[in-house]
Parts: sequence; structure tokens; C-alpha cells
Amino acid sequence: MSDLTLHYQNTASGNIAESEKGVKNTSKQSHRTCVRMSAKDNKLLKEKSAAARLSANAWLMAQLEINRPVLHREEETWETVRFMDETGREINAIARDFNSGYGAAEQLRYAVHLLGDIYERLHAVRKMGYIHAA
Repeated sequence: MSDLTLHYQNTASGNIAESEKGVKNTSKQSHRTCVRMSAKDNKLLKEKSAAARLSANAWLMAQLEINRPVLHREEETWETVRFMDETGREINAIARDFNSGYGAAEQLRYAVHLLGDIYERLHAVRKMGYIHAA
């Protein structure tokens, strides 16, 4: 769907909190979300939800489970790219030594360690919300 504007609002009666009189309200927490969309997108939503035999709300919730939103983390991405660039240069230097016949076992262990560091960094970025990193 294109150009969706989400607007969140907690309903007062749904929150679990103590009232002014000290009585605990234990009803289920409920949230209301307003999604603004074009008429074309609304028609598409109705068609897809009807085809799935779901309400529009249930279909949207199912889509959120399947297609989790991905946050763009520009700063973390560029930090990771710079790290991979620097680390890749070190690994290439080790490979050049091995290709010329002067490589040592310790260098090879260090290259494997560097590859592990790259994996760790990519995994950390993925845990922040990227679904296709690492």
C-alpha cells in the first residue's frame, strides 16, 4: 500500500491502571489505529481481505506478522559498511601474503577472527530490525 499514515491512540477504558478511587481496571488493553489511504488502496485492501475471508483489520494484522516493517538505520548501516571496508582490507592483505608464499598460520587465524567480527556486526544490525542482513 502506498503512502500510509499511521495514527495511534490508546483507549482510556482499555488501559490497566488504578482509577482515582483505587479500583483496578483489568479489562483488556485496546488500541485504535487510523490508517489513511487513497481510494485505490482502500479498494485493494477490501479486495485482498475479502479474498482471504478476513476483515480488513484481521488481514492487515496478518500482513504485519508476515511482512514486518523494517526500520532504516542509516547511522548503524554506515558504521557497519566502514567496519567491513576496513576489515576487508586487512583480510585482503593477509590473502596477498598467502598468495605470495609468505603467509603464516597466525595470519590465517586472525583472518578467520576478522570474518567472525564481521558476522557479529552484521548480526547486531539485523537484530535492530533489518530482516535481510546476515
